[in-house]
Amino acid sequence: MFNASPTTVLKFTSSVLRSEADLPLAVHEIYREQRRGRRVLAVVSAFGCATDDLLKRAQQLGLPPRREGLAALLETGETATAALLTLALDRSGIPATLLDPTQTGLITDGDPLDADPIAVDVPYLVDELKRAVVVVPGFVARDRAGRPTRLGRGGLERTARFLARALEASCREIGAAQPVASPLRVALLGCGTVGGGVLARLLAFPELFQVTGVAVRDLGRARIPSVPRGLLTDDPAALVEGEADMVVELLGGCEPARSLIARALDRGCHVVTANKALLAEEVDALAERASRRGVSLRFSAAVGGALPALETVRRAAASGRVRGIAGVLNGTCNFVLDRCAAGASFANAVSLARIAGYAEADPTLDLDGSDAAQKLALLIREAFGEAVPWESIPRRGIAELDERVLAAAARKGKTVRLIASCERAETGLRAGVQPFELPPD
Repeated sequence: MFNASPTTVLKFTSSVLRSEADLPLAVHEIYREQRRGRRVLAVVSAFGCATDDLLKRAQQLGLPPRREGLAALLETGETATAALLTLALDRSGIPATLLDPTQTGLITDGDPLDADPIAVDVPYLVDELKRAVVVVPGFVARDRAGRPTRLGRGGLERTARFLARALEASCREIGAAQPVASPLRVALLGCGTVGGGVLARLLAFPELFQVTGVAVRDLGRARIPSVPRGLLTDDPAALVEGEADMVVELLGGCEPARSLIARALDRGCHVVTANKALLAEEVDALAERASRRGVSLRFSAAVGGALPALETVRRAAASGRVRGIAGVLNGTCNFVLDRCAAGASFANAVSLARIAGYAEADPTLDLDGSDAAQKLALLIREAFGEAVPWESIPRRGIAELDERVLAAAARKGKTVRLIASCERAETGLRAGVQPFELPPD
């Protein structure tokens, strides 16, 4: 079977997905595989004791239930977990599709509560995996007549292994996080929307991470999640000089972020940052600094959010000569353009973008194409191995677009997007950022 990208089947047991609170762990593991360039099929069990609870409800009815009816009832546990995981992936920016046994063509033979899988629609699964992460409920299938069946004891393992063999994929079980001898000590610089999310995940795994401190501008401001007072400081330099093994920089801007990152690298700390403005100017110098000290500088989140854009381009360049890249790199512009196409004025669309959390208080860098140019410069470095100053990239933003033109394009079924692109030309690289009218798909 032809499979251009390798596929991994991930198996999530009820000991890992004990409740909805554990969904972020599953999202993280799926994203880890995506970053490696693999397609992912997730097979999930019901949450925690959900199956036992459903069995008790069936027993409370008195008479022994028909085996097909019990299979249908128990199936709701795995289906609920699979649906919630799909929603969690979508919320994290990872396209995901929930498929039931009827869609996948997972057919079984034998006892309705202890059936054996005999067939699955491989071409259909392959097509779906090309588009998104596929999430399926474990244990559950259909007989030849389309009636619900279960794979019985060990059904999650049997489901995952059967699908992996059919897809010629690897199969891996996700287990609970195991304590380590010395948790990684992490200093967090910045605790806004993104920083707060990072902090929540770090605090959720005390067996793996020890947060040494959280640097903020305003010590008195209320935060979600709440931060233990003993971790807060308004002195980021002191955190960098402390005992951290890794520094996560989410301050934004070029200074003091540049100095803090440089100092952290010089001290032998790993650094993670999403600071595209700084990286667009200093990535090579900082990467050289990290290399000299034998530490990592990671910045995947600087481009594409949850989309592993930098990793994808890097893999493409490693496998052959890249001729060109193009994409939509700014979510604020998407939001504004969509609102204008729906009839809003430009000023109102920008205001709505601020309220929705897409736009900064001053969205100039988004609207004039500078943000997209900074991200494009990082992608060019990975795709073509060349350093192109982002300021030198020709750009035309969306602020001067006529709202009537956007509305007219929408009526024709077209969409206007701010496109960042770069391609090889006879005279060298040709890059630019400008709006284009695109077909709806």
